[in-house]
Amino acid sequence: MSEHVLKWAHGEAVVLSTAAVLADCRFNLGGKAFLPFARAPWMGTVTDMSIIGHLRELGGDFVCVPMGSGGPAPQAPPEWAALMDRPRDWPIHGPAADEEWTIVSADASSVTLALDYPETSPVLRLERRVAARPDAPALDSTLTLFARRAAPISVGLHPIFRLPEQPGRLRLEAAFDFGLVHPRQVAGEQEFSSLATVPQANGPVDLSHSPLGSQKNLNVQLCGMRSPMKATWLDEGAGMILDWDRAQLPSLQIWHTDRGVDVPPWNGQYRGLGLEPIAAAFDLNDAISTGPNPINRRGVATAIDIAPETPTIIRHSVVAFSS
Repeated sequence: MSEHVLKWAHGEAVVLSTAAVLADCRFNLGGKAFLPFARAPWMGTVTDMSIIGHLRELGGDFVCVPMGSGGPAPQAPPEWAALMDRPRDWPIHGPAADEEWTIVSADASSVTLALDYPETSPVLRLERRVAARPDAPALDSTLTLFARRAAPISVGLHPIFRLPEQPGRLRLEAAFDFGLVHPRQVAGEQEFSSLATVPQANGPVDLSHSPLGSQKNLNVQLCGMRSPMKATWLDEGAGMILDWDRAQLPSLQIWHTDRGVDVPPWNGQYRGLGLEPIAAAFDLNDAISTGPNPINRRGVATAIDIAPETPTIIRHSVVAFSS
């Protein structure tokens, strides 16, 4: 594994070759250090190569091509049940989130990495560029996808942000058409229209203010995103805006885990909030996203179409601010 350090007037960041992970980022906000991204406590210590790359080095931002992970589920809402027998995609979130990328160019404030895909994939090659914005506490990322052959494929971006210690002290704000609880986690109502009232078995929870206290795990998809995602750490006077091309990636998956995964390397330690722009049906098997499903039947794309003639370019940014 190799790493590249970005330094500019408004911050410092580290990008790893493993899964092209943004491992660390510090923004300078008026002389105050602001670290919005999550970072696994085991980073740099896992030597078991059977654990996929983005879990060995679980930092703040990576890419998923295809988005899928999935695996069979014994129970699901009726409209999802017939789809939930698909096997797990491997590696989870695709080669992009597992393999060693090659650093092809780098300077003081940017780095470009590349990864060739197996011949069995419709994807030929990925290039990922992470660049500091010279005049702002901001990072701009570009994913360029080169196709081997024309095909639909699910795609996701996977920023993960730091949870505060106290429940409810991270405020989320976004506009969307409709939200759905992950079909694996439904115990009644699945759909919602406000982050403040996400249905759960024991009554609605307020996902607009996290962490959720006694609830360790929750996964939802905001479909038909109409705005960036704004997050404010209320006790720190700071926040960030996550923005991307919503015509390409029309949904945002929110993955909330607060010491909710017990198997290695997690061991009940990890706290993070994934805010993941996607063209996918949650993190389900890629075949579910590329075929008919309850989300794309409502006009929200769950895959992108790639073709050899024209590379697909997907951009996203994280801009920090003082509140």
